[in-house]
Amino acid sequence: MPVALGPYPLCPACRMTNGGLIAVRHRQIHLKAHGKEACVDRGIAGLLGSLWAVCDTRSCCEDEGGRAYVVPTAETCDAATQLLSSLRLHPTVVDGIIYFRLPDAFRLDDVEQVRQRLQGPAGIQVTWRLNSAGVIEKVAPASDPATPDTEN
Repeated sequence: MPVALGPYPLCPACRMTNGGLIAVRHRQIHLKAHGKEACVDRGIAGLLGSLWAVCDTRSCCEDEGGRAYVVPTAETCDAATQLLSSLRLHPTVVDGIIYFRLPDAFRLDDVEQVRQRLQGPAGIQVTWRLNSAGVIEKVAPASDPATPDTEN
């Protein structure tokens, strides 16, 4: 039985895979990133483009009572929380759902703005990785003075 939670339709491919869900409350964009793809709320599509590098998600919402949220898998919740913290979105986890505030300083619908925020100050390239414990961590650039010099 089809389920419509709002006026904005999912794409035909996502309608086939979402258990009868055909429409939602916020405008959708079909996003492909890091080997994943799904219809997501347009207002946080840029964030999901980066978030999928470190976690898998089951659901998301761009505005639920003034906050946005993502529902990561249990195994990747910590990595998602750390990435959201690094963006200074002040995430709070409640029953496996990560709620976070919507920023004023940059747009979550713009993947480039999200990437720039994750990279840090202009001109400094920062790389993030998911370690073997499932924790996202910043990889220091080669020119970072905090990086130990191993060549003597």
